[in-house]
Amino acid sequence: MITFEREYLLMNLIPTREEIREVAEQIRPSIEKIAVKKGWVLNENKDVTDSTIEGLARNKLVYGKRFCPCRRPTGDAEADKIYLCPCRDSAADIEAFGHCHCHLYFKKQ
Repeated sequence: MITFEREYLLMNLIPTREEIREVAEQIRPSIEKIAVKKGWVLNENKDVTDSTIEGLARNKLVYGKRFCPCRRPTGDAEADKIYLCPCRDSAADIEAFGHCHCHLYFKKQ
């Protein structure tokens, strides 16, 4: 579990907009590659896709890993593996609903 003190420290590690954008551009190719490999597509709404990738980038900067921006890591490294993008539930969500929880990945039409 993340203690109050650790949470406070993590939330005060606020990356700059430039840092987030730089890391977002670095991780974008791997996000696209995952979609192709799994037979998915990225959200056609560029604003949603960009925002979600920026959320992944922020988490990479703050937590050191590309955690799903729609989930909150607990601080338990083993338990938090399920939140690494694409998260554990993404394939099932895409099959059931046509998209993952974050609306980043979609079922190919």
